[in-house]
Amino acid sequence: MAAIIRRVTERNGRPPVLPCLVLLSLAPMSMEGTCPEFSFNREELVTVRSVVPGSPMDVAAALSHSPRIAQALPAYLRLGFPRPVDVSGEGLAVGDLRRIHFAGGEGHPGDLLMRVVESEPGHVRFAVVSDQSKVAHWLDWEYADVRWKSVDGDGTRTEIEWTTAYRRLLDPAWYFRPWERYAVRLATGYLIETNATPAERR
Repeated sequence: MAAIIRRVTERNGRPPVLPCLVLLSLAPMSMEGTCPEFSFNREELVTVRSVVPGSPMDVAAALSHSPRIAQALPAYLRLGFPRPVDVSGEGLAVGDLRRIHFAGGEGHPGDLLMRVVESEPGHVRFAVVSDQSKVAHWLDWEYADVRWKSVDGDGTRTEIEWTTAYRRLLDPAWYFRPWERYAVRLATGYLIETNATPAERR
């Protein structure tokens, strides 16, 4: 843009108005993230709700097992992102751990470690202990809050509300925020389908 303005100025003897206005409009966006005063809010919450077959007890039993990763990820999450290749940990008691090993995509393999910090009937919260995966370069996972309740009288269907909290690390927000939210929404829906839905009902 600067080269174009300089060439037109040399030719016409004065700077062109429209390119100068475009350059001035882009300047604030180029400064985003350089200091707190030029940064948008980085805290994000993504909530996905789904009704699954099974009782609340069935959902709790599914959540108590190690995360299941055999099912293919959504297509967008297979476009160069690290993928979960190994998992361990179980239980819904406070202090129980989950370890998810990510590999593939860019960067070196690494583990995401989460711990149960709140647990009661119909509710569990997993807080992030550490994240050594490549994903930590793009966003900072904070916690996953899962709530579930029966939606009918006979206990055959359960509504699950899964909220994922994270901190955006990439700028500018106008570009990265919607793409990160889209990816986290897909990942959260995947977790509901594969790790909260009773296996025998899927």
